[in-house]
Amino acid sequence: MVSKRDLEGYIKTIPPKPEVIKRVLDAISRSELREAGEIAEADPILKKYLQDLVNKPFYGFRNRVTSLPQIFSILGVNGSQETVSHYLLSLLAPKKWHIFKLNSIVFQNLQATLGFYWRKTLEYENIDSKELSATISLLPATVILCDTIFYKSSDEVALIQDNSDFDFNILLKEITGVSLFELIIFIGKYWGFSPSSLQIIKASANRAKIDDKKILRLGQFMHLILFYVLSKEEFISTGLNGFIKFDIEYVMPIYDDFQKILGDELL
Repeated sequence: MVSKRDLEGYIKTIPPKPEVIKRVLDAISRSELREAGEIAEADPILKKYLQDLVNKPFYGFRNRVTSLPQIFSILGVNGSQETVSHYLLSLLAPKKWHIFKLNSIVFQNLQATLGFYWRKTLEYENIDSKELSATISLLPATVILCDTIFYKSSDEVALIQDNSDFDFNILLKEITGVSLFELIIFIGKYWGFSPSSLQIIKASANRAKIDDKKILRLGQFMHLILFYVLSKEEFISTGLNGFIKFDIEYVMPIYDDFQKILGDELL
C-alpha cells in the first residue's frame, strides 16, 4: 500500500523550474509575449518543443511556424502559460515508461491534444483565466506519477492482475487508497493550484456535487474531453483509457456545445 507520505515523496522528487523557464513564465505573467519568446530562444530544447507543438496538424497552419515570439503570440497569454507547464512536465516524464505504452512523442501529443481542446473550450465559454487554463496540465502530471506508483508496486500490481478483473482506476485505488481524480486533486493542492481548478477536477470525475454551475459545466467538458482524447486511435494502445468510465448522461447538457467546439470533427 502506498501511503500519503509516499505520494508526497514522489511529488517532492520533481526538480525546481530551470532559470530560463522562470524568466519565460515571468514575462508571460506580465503579458510580454515577445519578451517571453526571445528568452525562450536561448533554450534549444524548449524551442524545439514549442516549434513541434504549434506545428501539429490540428493547429491548422499551412506553413511551419518557427519564431518563438510568433508562437507565443499565437498561443496567447493563457495558452503560453499552459504550454510551458506542459513542457516542464515533459522534462519530468520517464525516459522509459514501465506500465503505460508511451514514449516522449506520444506523451507530448497527449499533452498537446488535451491542451488544445481545453483552450478551445475555455474560448467557447468566454473564459479568460490563466489559472483555469493551466488546470489541464494536472492530468498528464498524474499519468507520470501513476506509472511510477505502479512500477514501484509491481508485486501488488501482478497480484491484483492475476486474481481479479480490474481497470487502472481500480488498481490505483487498491494500491494508494485514492482514485485517479482524487490523486489529481492531491497533486493540485501540493502544487498550489487554485480552489476553482481543483473543483473543476472534482466535477470532471462525474456526478460530483458541485453548486457552482460554471464549475460544474467546465467539469462536464473536461470529462468529455478526457474520454474523447483517450479514445483517439493514437492513444487507445497506451492503456490510459482504462482510467475513464464515460458517463454519457452526465455530459448531455454540454454535448451539443462540444460538437460545436469540435467543428468538422466527429464525436
